[in-house]
Amino acid sequence: MEARPRPSPVTINLSRGSSGLGFNIRGGVDQPHLPNDTGIFVTKIRENAAADKDGRLKEGDKLLEINGNELLDIKHSEAVDHFLSAGEHVTLKVWHGAEKFLVDEYSEMNKPKGWGSLKKLMLIVSIATAIGFAVYYVKRS
Repeated sequence: MEARPRPSPVTINLSRGSSGLGFNIRGGVDQPHLPNDTGIFVTKIRENAAADKDGRLKEGDKLLEINGNELLDIKHSEAVDHFLSAGEHVTLKVWHGAEKFLVDEYSEMNKPKGWGSLKKLMLIVSIATAIGFAVYYVKRS
């Protein structure tokens, strides 16, 4: 299988407001959200908060940066600290749909290989066996 290209990150600017940024995160090197990635992922968008009103951030997006600070290879608590100290205006670099992309990629990588070849071999053996029986019965007649 040929690898799919990863979508380019996008930048989202949010203003915290009275109800906060309005999303929950999971992940980090100490508590990965996915088996094949230790990044920080959006797991919930809260209604009527900044992220919900803006509409661009979605559950399953991977957060790559906040205000220029990378969120790669860090602990979950470090990511939380970045959000708590981010101030009123927040600039996020986001990979939309990353969770689904990575889950699909992980599934594809862990799919048993060679099943197509095994099916072909079983078909050939079955046909050869059928021909063998046909020849045997024709000779006996």
